[in-house]
Amino acid sequence: GHHRTVAAAGEDHLGLSVDLPAALEVAVERGRRRLDVGAVGDQHFTVMAGMGFDAQMLADTSETTKARIGWPAYVMGAARNLRDRPMRVTIRIDDRPPLRRRARSVLVANVGRLQGGVRLLPEAEPDDGYLDVAVLTPRTLRHWLALGWAVVRRRDRVPRMEVHRGRRIEITSTRAQPRELDGDLIDPGRTLRAEVCPRALWLCVPQPQESPDLSVDAEGASERGEELIEEAHRE
Repeated sequence: GHHRTVAAAGEDHLGLSVDLPAALEVAVERGRRRLDVGAVGDQHFTVMAGMGFDAQMLADTSETTKARIGWPAYVMGAARNLRDRPMRVTIRIDDRPPLRRRARSVLVANVGRLQGGVRLLPEAEPDDGYLDVAVLTPRTLRHWLALGWAVVRRRDRVPRMEVHRGRRIEITSTRAQPRELDGDLIDPGRTLRAEVCPRALWLCVPQPQESPDLSVDAEGASERGEELIEEAHRE
């Protein structure tokens, strides 16, 4: 389960650091936080599950470059796949009326960061008991560029992206689609059902433990850890 996923997804998205000073500081400060986990059947994700274009991107990308997928790669991928038909999906969130959309991608996020550290959903918090749902509906390259620019510039309103929030999400497509959990492909399928498991995972995190963007805390802990090491050398 979760442990492999946390290690793989943690550095970029959860503010886990492979940096030794930061790790020492986290151990000394003993900051802990209980995070939600998303469940898809008997598999789990800590960051994000996706159906459609984002999973197709991962399928088309070699293992070595996956960690470096940023908006330029998404836009290049979009240009290559513009002729593909969008998915026709029905999205059910909790007990609300179903949404019917023509989407390129539907993402279910516990944390709002994409591969490459891009903040797609600034409101998504890993311990609020909810999953955030992003429905991406760009049809042209211009749409993709506008969407990407708004995300990179951290605009409040992102064109061609609709955001919802819930505890149980079921996405059903008219045909099988590529699917991914935390950047790992799972078997293609017509349905993606995700459910939040509130506060299911203890994580040792840098202080302070309040920022929704945990990587900010990791940088701070790294600096404090460097000071700790320097003091030890002086003594």
